[in-house]
Amino acid sequence: MTWIAFFLIVASAILHASWNLLAKKYHMTLPFYAMICSTAMLMWCHVQFWTPVPVWDMPWQFWAGLAGSVISDALIYCGGLVMAYRYMDMSSAYPMMRSLPLLLTVAVTAVFGMGKPLNIFGVTGMIMVFFGCMCMPLKKFSDFNWKAYLSRNMFFVIMCACGTTGYTVFDSLCQQVMGKAVETMEISKPVLSVSYYSTRGIVLSSTLMFLALVIPQQRKHFAEIWKECKWAPFAAGIFASLTYVLVLLSMNYVNNVSYVQVFRQLGLLVGLFAGIVILKEKGTLPKYIGVALIISGLIVSVIR
Repeated sequence: MTWIAFFLIVASAILHASWNLLAKKYHMTLPFYAMICSTAMLMWCHVQFWTPVPVWDMPWQFWAGLAGSVISDALIYCGGLVMAYRYMDMSSAYPMMRSLPLLLTVAVTAVFGMGKPLNIFGVTGMIMVFFGCMCMPLKKFSDFNWKAYLSRNMFFVIMCACGTTGYTVFDSLCQQVMGKAVETMEISKPVLSVSYYSTRGIVLSSTLMFLALVIPQQRKHFAEIWKECKWAPFAAGIFASLTYVLVLLSMNYVNNVSYVQVFRQLGLLVGLFAGIVILKEKGTLPKYIGVALIISGLIVSVIR
């Protein structure tokens, strides 16, 4: 992996943690997330005017997968994120919400026979990630109790992780369908990815805005956002959009895409310390050990 790739991935991880920091600080709501996604969409809607990919002529399988992705994101992920940040510290919730989807994605792909099975290092790494997540809700290790993992807070974290897993799997399937539909056109993978991202952004932001405007309890939050948050959702939208673009760029400078997946998890450290330093949350030994286990497990999982 080159230094260029390293710096691109680190920047991506910082930006991802930064938009989550803004979401936590300014009280995440459905309209707030709708504004984040709409800002990101506006940055990339221009792709629709120059992409050689016939996006709107894709087969029904593409649109079914896109619907699954948007439902997973707008209803499950967003709902879990709003509630998790309402009741939990970012330094606890963020590392779990970022790492649990990796475990769930492995489980889903294994059940449905998607991709190659894990080797011994992959299994070991996933076990380390699991125990790292188990540490995060604890204030101290002597507080260990199974009931801590059956709480309302853990439900919202798992809900968020399920949403992330859902849209990750559906996004992968959509891009496979898109790739097959244009395989005779010799279109590069970055162009395919950006074309899909632009299309997904239009559908997702439209869905979120519709929900935020038709639900009376959510509609009133727009006034609160304008009054209290001002620039925050727009900055978060820019950060979220650039996060994805930097990841795409970094893939051109590595010889193994697994490095991208692992080094992106540096955002776990950023999220942990952002919560402790900026939001004044309490740092605990289980949090530090949990994040160390998660990152170590991710590194071990890519050993071949």
